[in-house]
Amino acid sequence: MGEMVDINDELVRSVVTVDDGRDYTAQLVWRMGNRRDMRNGVSVPIPPAPKVSAVRVEAKKKPRKRGYRVVQKAIGSV
Repeated sequence: MGEMVDINDELVRSVVTVDDGRDYTAQLVWRMGNRRDMRNGVSVPIPPAPKVSAVRVEAKKKPRKRGYRVVQKAIGSV
């Protein structure tokens, strides 16, 4: 098994994508109406973010490097 690393490390964040498996839709909708509720004097607690899938750590996909057309013309490949 590999070494334990800090997920919040800047270098780790640049290499992998971490999905905690939670659905934040209800919280986002709550935040959109939060100012309205404060203005109307209503206090609604923030809804929970239920876990809908397992935690995933995936490597970020690197974009394909494209050759410059000018260089390709110069070497005669285009």
